[in-house]
Amino acid sequence: MIRINLLPVRAAKKKESIRFQLTVAALVTFLVFAVSMAAYLVVWSEAGDVKAQITAGQQELEELKKKIGELSKIKEQKRIVEEKLRIINQLEANKTGPVKLFQRVSAAMPEKAWIKSLREDGIVIVLEGYAADDEIVADAMRGLERNGLGTVELDIAQRVVEKETGVEVVSFIIKIERQAPPKPEEKK
Repeated sequence: MIRINLLPVRAAKKKESIRFQLTVAALVTFLVFAVSMAAYLVVWSEAGDVKAQITAGQQELEELKKKIGELSKIKEQKRIVEEKLRIINQLEANKTGPVKLFQRVSAAMPEKAWIKSLREDGIVIVLEGYAADDEIVADAMRGLERNGLGTVELDIAQRVVEKETGVEVVSFIIKIERQAPPKPEEKK
């Protein structure tokens, strides 16, 4: 029988098998490295986009904060102007108050009654004056009540002789307690 030495063929096959396995391992390693690198580049690109979006969002936020600051200044200025307008309107309304009071008191006084002084202390009005007699003082009180000035009360009524003319008259002090005006509701 012929003998054939198969050892070099086996060794050659073994070498080739090892070479093939090393080539496959290198290709697999290269493929894994290439896929990992591609995935890294994709994630890195997305991270860059997210960073750009964050930067743009922060810039927009800063701009909005500036606008909000300006808006709050405008609102404060508006509130101040509205408060000043409210005060001006209140002053204008109060400006005609004494004139109206004098008109109402004057309309309520009978012909033979004279007002010496008129004081307004909050809600109390104090009238001092002279009248020809007690009946005219009573007419003056009724007239003041009819005009709706408030609760009329006679404080003092006494007969005195007027110094300049020497005529006897009735000196009187009338107190009128007005109702407190309702406070206007404030806007919120």
